[in-house]
Amino acid sequence: MSFKNWKTGFWFCFVLLLFSNWYWFFAVVDQAITNKYTSMELYSQEKAVTELGKLIVTGIESKSKKDVIFLLRQANPDAFIVDGEDVISYQNISFYFKDDKLISIGEPRT
Repeated sequence: MSFKNWKTGFWFCFVLLLFSNWYWFFAVVDQAITNKYTSMELYSQEKAVTELGKLIVTGIESKSKKDVIFLLRQANPDAFIVDGEDVISYQNISFYFKDDKLISIGEPRT
């Protein structure tokens, strides 16, 4: 009788181990796929911000840093805006200035 209980316990643990391994395998694959799509989306967003930034810079290049802050506050009064010496950070988007004139948005240019 004890031999039969041993076999039952072995097969129960073996099947439980297989299901557990399959679960973790699919969890890791799902996370890898999610990471890939998230990084692709982030790259697309950074590219869009850079492209739109170039358009915005040409449209408001005559505005001063003070004017840009005013426009950003007017667009979203509750936004988190950090005013640095030559940089304004507006909701994870950076506006770069040189001699109080906007030179780029997204990534710094010299």
